[in-house]
Amino acid sequence: MANDHPGCNDPAKGKEEELNLDLIKSGLSSSLFSVNIVYLTALGSTNDLAKDLALRGAPEGTVVVTEEQTAGKGRRGRSWLAPSKTNLLFSILLRPALSPNRTFSLTMALALAALEAIEGETGLSCMIKWPNDLYVGRRKLGGILTEVSGKDNQVDWVVLGLGLNVNWCPEDEKGVSGFSATSIFAETQETFSRNELLVQILKQFESHHERLFSGGGDELYRKWNEHSLVLGKEVVIEAEQKRTTGKAIRIDENGALILEDGTGIMHVITHGDVSLRLFSPSS
Repeated sequence: MANDHPGCNDPAKGKEEELNLDLIKSGLSSSLFSVNIVYLTALGSTNDLAKDLALRGAPEGTVVVTEEQTAGKGRRGRSWLAPSKTNLLFSILLRPALSPNRTFSLTMALALAALEAIEGETGLSCMIKWPNDLYVGRRKLGGILTEVSGKDNQVDWVVLGLGLNVNWCPEDEKGVSGFSATSIFAETQETFSRNELLVQILKQFESHHERLFSGGGDELYRKWNEHSLVLGKEVVIEAEQKRTTGKAIRIDENGALILEDGTGIMHVITHGDVSLRLFSPSS
Protein backbone atom coordinates (compact mmCIF):
# COMPACT_ATOMS: atom_id res chain seq x y z
CA MET A 1 0.00 0.00 0.00
CA ALA A 2 1.35 3.41 -0.93
CA ASN A 3 2.74 5.58 1.82
CA ASP A 4 4.23 9.00 1.20
CA HIS A 5 6.16 9.15 4.49
CA PRO A 6 9.74 8.25 3.46
CA GLY A 7 10.76 7.34 7.00
CA CYS A 8 8.06 4.67 7.22
CA ASN A 9 10.08 2.39 4.97
CA ASP A 10 13.07 2.54 7.33
CA PRO A 11 13.63 -0.91 8.91
CA ALA A 12 15.00 0.82 12.02
CA LYS A 13 11.65 2.44 12.76
CA GLY A 14 9.81 2.43 16.05
CA LYS A 15 12.05 1.12 18.83
CA GLU A 16 10.08 -1.03 21.26
CA GLU A 17 10.64 1.10 24.34
CA GLU A 18 8.55 -0.06 27.28
CA LEU A 19 6.80 2.39 29.52
CA ASN A 20 8.61 2.73 32.84
CA LEU A 21 6.58 3.68 35.91
CA ASP A 22 9.64 4.74 37.89
CA LEU A 23 10.68 7.19 35.16
CA ILE A 24 7.14 8.48 34.77
CA LYS A 25 6.59 9.03 38.50
CA SER A 26 9.99 10.65 38.88
CA GLY A 27 9.27 13.00 36.00
CA LEU A 28 5.89 13.94 37.42
CA SER A 29 7.36 14.57 40.88
CA SER A 30 4.59 15.90 43.16
CA SER A 31 2.00 16.16 40.38
CA LEU A 32 -1.62 15.19 40.98
CA PHE A 33 -1.08 12.49 38.33
CA SER A 34 1.87 10.82 40.04
CA VAL A 35 -0.12 9.38 42.96
CA ASN A 36 -2.17 6.60 41.39
CA ILE A 37 -0.86 5.28 38.05
CA VAL A 38 -2.32 1.96 36.94
CA TYR A 39 -0.16 0.24 34.32
CA LEU A 40 -0.99 -2.95 32.41
CA THR A 41 0.91 -4.31 29.41
CA ALA A 42 -2.40 -4.96 27.63
CA LEU A 43 -6.07 -4.40 28.33
CA GLY A 44 -9.30 -3.90 26.46
CA SER A 45 -9.64 -0.14 26.89
CA THR A 46 -7.99 2.36 29.22
CA ASN A 47 -11.25 4.33 29.37
CA ASP A 48 -13.24 1.27 30.40
CA LEU A 49 -10.83 0.47 33.22
CA ALA A 50 -10.72 4.11 34.34
CA LYS A 51 -14.53 4.19 34.47
CA ASP A 52 -14.60 0.99 36.50
CA LEU A 53 -12.05 2.46 38.91
CA ALA A 54 -14.14 5.65 39.15
CA LEU A 55 -17.19 3.61 40.18
CA ARG A 56 -15.06 1.93 42.85
CA GLY A 57 -14.01 5.26 44.32
CA ALA A 58 -10.59 5.84 42.72
CA PRO A 59 -9.26 9.33 43.44
CA GLU A 60 -9.04 12.26 41.08
CA GLY A 61 -5.80 12.16 39.15
CA THR A 62 -5.82 8.40 38.61
CA VAL A 63 -4.05 7.54 35.35
CA VAL A 64 -4.52 4.27 33.44
CA VAL A 65 -1.85 3.50 30.86
CA THR A 66 -1.12 0.50 28.67
CA GLU A 67 1.17 -0.74 25.91
CA GLU A 68 -1.68 -2.17 23.86
CA GLN A 69 -5.47 -1.98 23.71
CA THR A 70 -7.36 -5.00 22.47
CA ALA A 71 -10.72 -3.24 22.37
CA GLY A 72 -9.71 0.40 22.15
CA LYS A 73 -12.35 2.77 20.87
CA GLY A 74 -12.77 6.32 19.75
CA ARG A 75 -15.85 8.46 19.51
CA ARG A 76 -19.07 6.94 18.12
CA GLY A 77 -17.75 3.43 18.84
CA ARG A 78 -14.96 3.52 16.26
CA SER A 79 -12.05 1.16 16.89
CA TRP A 80 -8.55 2.44 17.69
CA LEU A 81 -5.73 0.34 16.25
CA ALA A 82 -2.40 0.54 18.06
CA PRO A 83 0.53 -1.89 17.88
CA SER A 84 2.11 -2.76 21.23
CA LYS A 85 4.90 -0.56 22.64
CA THR A 86 4.71 2.06 19.90
CA ASN A 87 1.99 4.54 20.86
CA LEU A 88 0.68 6.36 23.90
CA LEU A 89 -2.61 5.01 25.23
CA PHE A 90 -3.83 6.40 28.52
CA SER A 91 -6.85 7.71 30.41
CA ILE A 92 -7.18 10.29 33.17
CA LEU A 93 -9.85 10.25 35.89
CA LEU A 94 -11.08 13.62 37.16
CA ARG A 95 -13.81 14.58 39.62
CA PRO A 96 -14.33 18.26 38.71
CA ALA A 97 -16.77 20.66 40.31
CA LEU A 98 -18.33 21.45 36.94
CA SER A 99 -21.75 21.32 35.36
CA PRO A 100 -21.99 18.74 32.54
CA ASN A 101 -22.16 21.42 29.84
CA ARG A 102 -18.68 22.66 30.82
CA THR A 103 -16.83 19.36 30.87
CA PHE A 104 -15.77 19.60 27.24
CA SER A 105 -13.42 22.42 28.22
CA LEU A 106 -11.33 19.64 29.81
CA THR A 107 -11.13 17.86 26.44
CA MET A 108 -9.89 21.03 24.79
CA ALA A 109 -7.38 21.56 27.61
CA LEU A 110 -5.99 18.04 27.14
CA ALA A 111 -5.78 18.50 23.36
CA LEU A 112 -3.89 21.75 23.89
CA ALA A 113 -1.57 20.13 26.44
CA ALA A 114 -0.80 17.30 24.04
CA LEU A 115 0.08 19.51 21.09
CA GLU A 116 2.24 21.75 23.29
CA ALA A 117 4.09 18.74 24.71
CA ILE A 118 4.55 17.24 21.24
CA GLU A 119 6.00 20.46 19.85
CA GLY A 120 8.25 20.90 22.88
CA GLU A 121 9.61 17.35 22.75
CA THR A 122 9.72 16.72 19.00
CA GLY A 123 9.47 20.09 17.23
CA LEU A 124 6.38 18.84 15.40
CA SER A 125 3.52 21.33 15.04
CA CYS A 126 -0.02 20.02 15.09
CA MET A 127 -3.55 21.39 15.25
CA ILE A 128 -6.84 20.56 16.96
CA LYS A 129 -9.64 19.30 14.73
CA TRP A 130 -12.77 19.99 16.73
CA PRO A 131 -14.13 18.27 18.69
CA ASN A 132 -11.39 15.91 19.82
CA ASP A 133 -8.61 15.09 17.33
CA LEU A 134 -4.99 16.11 16.80
CA TYR A 135 -3.82 16.58 13.21
CA VAL A 136 -0.63 17.28 11.34
CA GLY A 137 -1.70 18.90 8.11
CA ARG A 138 -4.46 16.63 6.82
CA ARG A 139 -3.33 13.56 8.76
CA LYS A 140 -4.73 12.37 12.08
CA LEU A 141 -2.11 12.03 14.81
CA GLY A 142 -4.31 11.22 17.80
CA GLY A 143 -7.73 11.42 19.35
CA ILE A 144 -9.43 12.02 22.68
CA LEU A 145 -12.48 10.19 24.01
CA THR A 146 -14.30 11.97 26.84
CA GLU A 147 -16.87 10.15 28.97
CA VAL A 148 -18.86 11.74 31.79
CA SER A 149 -21.06 10.53 34.64
CA GLY A 150 -23.22 12.69 36.87
CA LYS A 151 -26.72 13.56 38.01
CA ASP A 152 -28.74 16.56 39.09
CA ASN A 153 -26.60 18.83 36.90
CA GLN A 154 -23.48 17.85 38.81
CA VAL A 155 -20.56 15.83 37.45
CA ASP A 156 -19.46 12.79 39.46
CA TRP A 157 -16.47 11.94 37.27
CA VAL A 158 -14.90 12.61 33.88
CA VAL A 159 -12.62 10.16 32.05
CA LEU A 160 -10.38 11.58 29.32
CA GLY A 161 -8.72 8.99 27.10
CA LEU A 162 -5.92 9.92 24.69
CA GLY A 163 -4.55 7.74 21.91
CA LEU A 164 -1.43 9.23 20.30
CA ASN A 165 0.54 7.70 17.43
CA VAL A 166 4.21 8.00 18.39
CA ASN A 167 6.76 5.47 17.07
CA TRP A 168 4.43 3.77 14.62
CA CYS A 169 4.20 3.81 10.83
CA PRO A 170 0.49 3.66 10.04
CA GLU A 171 -0.65 2.38 6.70
CA ASP A 172 -2.51 4.84 4.55
CA GLU A 173 -5.88 4.15 6.16
CA LYS A 174 -8.68 6.52 5.34
CA GLY A 175 -10.55 8.00 8.28
CA VAL A 176 -14.10 9.24 8.56
CA SER A 177 -13.18 12.55 6.93
CA GLY A 178 -11.08 11.07 4.16
CA PHE A 179 -7.94 11.93 6.13
CA SER A 180 -4.99 9.60 6.55
CA ALA A 181 -3.44 8.47 9.81
CA THR A 182 0.05 9.59 10.73
CA SER A 183 2.48 9.39 13.66
CA ILE A 184 5.28 11.42 15.18
CA PHE A 185 7.79 9.00 13.66
CA ALA A 186 6.14 9.15 10.23
CA GLU A 187 6.37 12.94 10.25
CA THR A 188 9.90 13.30 11.66
CA GLN A 189 11.63 9.97 10.84
CA GLU A 190 12.80 9.96 14.47
CA THR A 191 11.77 7.88 17.47
CA PHE A 192 10.92 9.59 20.74
CA SER A 193 10.52 8.53 24.35
CA ARG A 194 6.91 7.73 25.15
CA ASN A 195 7.78 8.02 28.84
CA GLU A 196 8.88 11.63 28.43
CA LEU A 197 5.97 12.50 26.17
CA LEU A 198 3.51 11.14 28.72
CA VAL A 199 5.17 13.09 31.53
CA GLN A 200 5.11 16.35 29.57
CA ILE A 201 1.48 15.92 28.44
CA LEU A 202 0.34 15.28 32.02
CA LYS A 203 2.35 18.21 33.39
CA GLN A 204 0.97 20.57 30.74
CA PHE A 205 -2.55 19.30 31.33
CA GLU A 206 -2.27 19.77 35.09
CA SER A 207 -1.23 23.38 34.50
CA HIS A 208 -4.18 23.97 32.16
CA HIS A 209 -6.55 22.16 34.53
CA GLU A 210 -5.51 24.51 37.34
CA ARG A 211 -6.05 27.54 35.09
CA LEU A 212 -9.59 26.44 34.26
CA PHE A 213 -10.47 26.42 37.94
CA SER A 214 -8.62 29.60 38.94
CA GLY A 215 -9.96 32.13 36.47
CA GLY A 216 -7.30 31.60 33.79
CA GLY A 217 -9.61 30.05 31.22
CA ASP A 218 -9.49 33.03 28.85
CA GLU A 219 -5.87 32.27 27.93
CA LEU A 220 -6.74 28.64 27.17
CA TYR A 221 -9.78 29.75 25.18
CA ARG A 222 -7.52 31.96 23.05
CA LYS A 223 -4.97 29.21 22.55
CA TRP A 224 -7.36 26.49 21.45
CA ASN A 225 -8.88 28.90 18.94
CA GLU A 226 -5.39 29.74 17.64
CA HIS A 227 -4.62 26.04 17.20
CA SER A 228 -7.93 25.10 15.58
CA LEU A 229 -7.74 23.29 12.25
CA VAL A 230 -11.28 24.24 11.20
CA LEU A 231 -11.87 27.88 12.09
CA GLY A 232 -12.61 30.09 9.10
CA LYS A 233 -13.37 27.04 6.94
CA GLU A 234 -16.58 25.62 5.55
CA VAL A 235 -17.50 22.47 7.45
CA VAL A 236 -20.26 19.88 7.56
CA ILE A 237 -21.72 18.86 10.92
CA GLU A 238 -23.75 15.68 11.14
CA ALA A 239 -25.62 14.89 14.36
CA GLU A 240 -28.32 12.22 14.52
CA GLN A 241 -30.69 13.10 11.65
CA LYS A 242 -29.52 16.70 11.25
CA ARG A 243 -26.90 17.96 8.81
CA THR A 244 -25.59 21.54 8.99
CA THR A 245 -23.16 23.20 6.61
CA GLY A 246 -21.54 26.51 7.42
CA LYS A 247 -18.45 28.45 8.38
CA ALA A 248 -16.67 27.59 11.62
CA ILE A 249 -16.41 30.90 13.51
CA ARG A 250 -14.90 30.09 16.91
CA ILE A 251 -14.81 27.62 19.78
CA ASP A 252 -16.38 29.07 22.91
CA GLU A 253 -15.22 28.85 26.52
CA ASN A 254 -17.14 25.59 27.04
CA GLY A 255 -15.60 23.97 23.96
CA ALA A 256 -18.69 24.34 21.74
CA LEU A 257 -18.22 25.18 18.06
CA ILE A 258 -19.94 28.35 16.81
CA LEU A 259 -21.04 27.80 13.21
CA GLU A 260 -22.55 30.36 10.81
CA ASP A 261 -24.79 28.85 8.14
CA GLY A 262 -25.48 30.23 4.67
CA THR A 263 -28.35 32.41 5.91
CA GLY A 264 -26.22 34.08 8.58
CA ILE A 265 -27.76 32.17 11.49
CA MET A 266 -25.32 31.19 14.24
CA HIS A 267 -25.44 27.65 15.60
CA VAL A 268 -23.88 26.46 18.87
CA ILE A 269 -22.70 22.90 18.25
CA THR A 270 -21.95 20.91 21.38
CA HIS A 271 -19.49 18.06 21.30
CA GLY A 272 -22.10 15.26 21.71
CA ASP A 273 -22.50 12.63 19.04
CA VAL A 274 -21.41 14.68 16.05
CA SER A 275 -19.21 14.23 13.02
CA LEU A 276 -17.33 17.13 11.46
CA ARG A 277 -15.61 17.21 8.10
CA LEU A 278 -14.31 19.94 5.86
CA PHE A 279 -16.80 20.88 3.20
CA SER A 280 -16.39 20.05 -0.46
CA PRO A 281 -18.99 20.35 -3.24
CA SER A 282 -19.34 16.55 -3.33
CA SER A 283 -20.07 16.34 0.44
